[in-house]
Amino acid sequence: MSLTKENIKFIDTYLKNSDIMFTDVRTEMVDHVATAVSEEMDSKNLTFYDAFKAYMVVHKKDLQQYNKQFKKTTDKIVLKSLFKKFIAPLNIGVMVSSFFLLIQFFPLGDKKFIKFVPFGFLIIAILIYYIVALKKRKQRFSGIERAGLILTLSFQLYNAFQNPFFNENSVITNDYYFTLVFVLLLGLSTTFIAVILELYKKYTNHYTIV
Repeated sequence: MSLTKENIKFIDTYLKNSDIMFTDVRTEMVDHVATAVSEEMDSKNLTFYDAFKAYMVVHKKDLQQYNKQFKKTTDKIVLKSLFKKFIAPLNIGVMVSSFFLLIQFFPLGDKKFIKFVPFGFLIIAILIYYIVALKKRKQRFSGIERAGLILTLSFQLYNAFQNPFFNENSVITNDYYFTLVFVLLLGLSTTFIAVILELYKKYTNHYTIV
């Protein structure tokens, strides 16, 4: 027996209220649950609500466990994508070229203002994440949000080790050190931006973004 649009909407809302917040995960689950409920209705001559209730009594914990496992899988996928883009020839070329150009023509150790630029790279990446991925979006997508979580952790890690950039008494004043951190953060920030935009395009092609 085919389910109505109202039935499908009911399943989706129920899953959302069960803390399955990511649209891509929930959509996959809705398809699975709808098929199973439809089969229950046919085989046992049940109404939609009776069949749905019976199914969820048995399988709700399995669905919640799947949701947790999906997050772990998504983290691995996002990290792999970030790593591939970070070591991509173009990104490596830009970082290496930037390093030698800065060392040769613009050493950073004695430039106070330039020490704020790496901080700015991460800020720009975070702003793009919020503007492109989250602002005015009702849907939540696993890959984009997990990328945002990793970006936030990277920002906090940078914050924890930023003292050499801002502390006038820092024992680290070597131009090579500042330049290396500078180009690594540049490469990391552009990598995050590329991954977030790629994920956004992927979800746009598969789901209605509102």
